[in-house]
Amino acid sequence: MKSKDSAVSEVVGVLLMLTITLLIAGLVVAAANGLNSSQTKPIKSSITVSEISGNYIIFDNTLGDSVPLERIMISLGIQENPGDGIQVYGSNSTRFESYSGDGIVVVGGRFKLISDYTNSLGWDSFVISSGEHLDYAVYDHRTNTLMSTGSILVP
Repeated sequence: MKSKDSAVSEVVGVLLMLTITLLIAGLVVAAANGLNSSQTKPIKSSITVSEISGNYIIFDNTLGDSVPLERIMISLGIQENPGDGIQVYGSNSTRFESYSGDGIVVVGGRFKLISDYTNSLGWDSFVISSGEHLDYAVYDHRTNTLMSTGSILVP
């Protein structure tokens, strides 16, 4: 009877080791696939320039998700001078202003990109003159995802 008992304990031991091995392998796969980390979803929205007035540009969120200004990065350039450009981040509260006042631009909402200068449109050394075409690209800078692009003639 002793030989029958030892065979049963060997089978139980092998099954226990196999179960532990599969459990550890499953945890490794789950960790490698990022199930334990929260990933930021990119914002999907269409943001367009609706107006350029004095020392600010008005952007409209025409379609898609609500957009927190802190996640926006706008790349600006001049079509007539391709080497000239700047990136402006929504986390700079002196340059961005939402019409709602809460820093979130819902669909149908607007926000301003305010110039650093009172009598002209520009940021740092980047200045846009009347008659030039302003190219813009709006990104979700947290996920580095392009939301929309466009071009508008500066009045």
